[in-house]
Amino acid sequence: MNDNITIEETITPDIAAEIEHREWERGNEERERWEAVEATDGPLMTAADWAQHTIDLNAWFDEGICK
Repeated sequence: MNDNITIEETITPDIAAEIEHREWERGNEERERWEAVEATDGPLMTAADWAQHTIDLNAWFDEGICK
């Protein structure tokens, strides 16, 4: 028996489709959880908001407040 067979070599198309489908379902569950959070707590930061937050936080650290 060849012990060097990888999982990619042994997977069948139906198993690959099942794995892909389960990953897609997990993605949907994650999106649904975030939708519930955003519905109760408001939207998440936009990319611009996050960039500004990062700049502000780095400036705060550079001031030596947390050193």
